[in-house]
Amino acid sequence: MDRKGFLTTLGFGATGFLGALFGSLANSKSRTLGDGEVCATPILQDASATLYGQALGANGSLRATNQYGSMAHPPFHVKSEYTDRFYFPPNFKISHTRNKEFHLNVFPMNVDIAHDVSFPAWTFDGIVPGPILRATLGDELVINVKNSSPDPHSLHFHGSHDPNEDGWEPIPAFGEKTYRIVAGPVGMHPYHCHVPPLVLHTAKGLFGTLIVDPPKPRLPAHEFVLTFSGWDVKNKGKNDYYSWNGVSGIYDRYPMKVPVGEKVRFYIQNLLERESVVTFHLHAQTFDIIRNLGSTIPDGHSDVVTLGPTERAIIEFTLPKKGRYMFHPHQTHMAENGGMGWIVAI
Repeated sequence: MDRKGFLTTLGFGATGFLGALFGSLANSKSRTLGDGEVCATPILQDASATLYGQALGANGSLRATNQYGSMAHPPFHVKSEYTDRFYFPPNFKISHTRNKEFHLNVFPMNVDIAHDVSFPAWTFDGIVPGPILRATLGDELVINVKNSSPDPHSLHFHGSHDPNEDGWEPIPAFGEKTYRIVAGPVGMHPYHCHVPPLVLHTAKGLFGTLIVDPPKPRLPAHEFVLTFSGWDVKNKGKNDYYSWNGVSGIYDRYPMKVPVGEKVRFYIQNLLERESVVTFHLHAQTFDIIRNLGSTIPDGHSDVVTLGPTERAIIEFTLPKKGRYMFHPHQTHMAENGGMGWIVAI
């Protein structure tokens, strides 16, 4: 029995732990921050003392307002390393191999999405969001999907591809399927299960990201992939918690850390179900917006960008002064219940 099959059988693990096992290539990358300082992650190693104003409430709950506004917090066992796989440093180099092969395993698993809150998720590789896939325009991609689940699932990519590879046909329980697509157009593309009821399969965690890079690379930047989603923990058809990259308040406790004056690039996508729109707002700075697929040229400039279901945008900015820069949805209940985060310019 392979490792994933073993984990499936035992029903063991948590998002933070499996994120370390199944993280993307970005996990092993490092970056240089001047004067030869090498940092394997842009995250503050212990931000809790200054940024995580928390107090235990009744029954040990952390779900209480703190001075920064967030009312939902990550599990204590989820450490800063959890965020590594969502970060690509300026020196990141994608493989020039034109034929790329990926393997995804679909199986159910309880994931810890907030303090003292576990959710019965459906996952790609035991993590939510699923692994970040990355390719260059025109690469031929082979994606082997194993459905280690008693339920039918599928894999659907946004973007342009052969309709025979569109992924709306279910993979039967404990079955397998191979998808073959050509990467394109340039930009960010969600992938997700497309088996009805779609709201259930997506909301339970079956989504991820494919980034298609242009043949001429974008300018170097500190790149972060941010996927927004909601969690119906009470099973009442309504989101109770919200998260960037699968864990409520993760960037509240562990802010992103970037050098002053260096380019930052966010790949942002909305995989929120049950609600029609989410906004991304950055405090104290504005950003260029690239919405058009196939383009690397900004087509907007603002401090807020609005995303409907599965919409995405790439934003670019620099932070001119040392300090803390807040970001959050401008739907207040989303910010307060897990969607608020920080960037720290050093």
